[in-house]
Amino acid sequence: MSNPIEKYDALRNTNEFVFLVFYRGAWCPFCQAYLKTLESIRPSITSAGGAVLAVTAEPASELPKMRTASGYDGETLVDTEHLLARELKRRGLIDVAISERKGYAEGMVQPGVLIGGNRVGVVYSWAIRPATMNLGGAKDRPLLNEVWDNAQAKMAGKPPAHTKLGSLSLVSGLLQMIRG
Repeated sequence: MSNPIEKYDALRNTNEFVFLVFYRGAWCPFCQAYLKTLESIRPSITSAGGAVLAVTAEPASELPKMRTASGYDGETLVDTEHLLARELKRRGLIDVAISERKGYAEGMVQPGVLIGGNRVGVVYSWAIRPATMNLGGAKDRPLLNEVWDNAQAKMAGKPPAHTKLGSLSLVSGLLQMIRG
């Protein structure tokens, strides 16, 4: 299935929910750290009935680099035309920013996280707005393990585990990549 919208909808229809992460590219150490965390929580997500999906606008030739750098071995969609991002915005689920960047024919997707599905509705939706303070969209992302803790609590009808989510900062992102 090559259509990103059809792929996403198929995952929504066959799983309790989809844990979707948009990332910039293999060259981004913050994205590497993010996908490393996503890989560490992937077993918990799938055991809860969810599907994990990473989406990038980076050319498919870069996927092996990202897999090696992050250890992420889950499903990845290459959507160079931003079909899925535009459709999810049209549906009112998430508004992912697209920025100009050399090597991206129609722009680079900025980080975003969407957790939801046909059975559970929208559990969590977040997208960064690139600014000087967050290094053009690189840092200040919510910590995925905490996002997942809160999503599990919400789906179980419980209060959030974290009242304020931590964020991936410059120091924490680099430390996570150094530690492996």
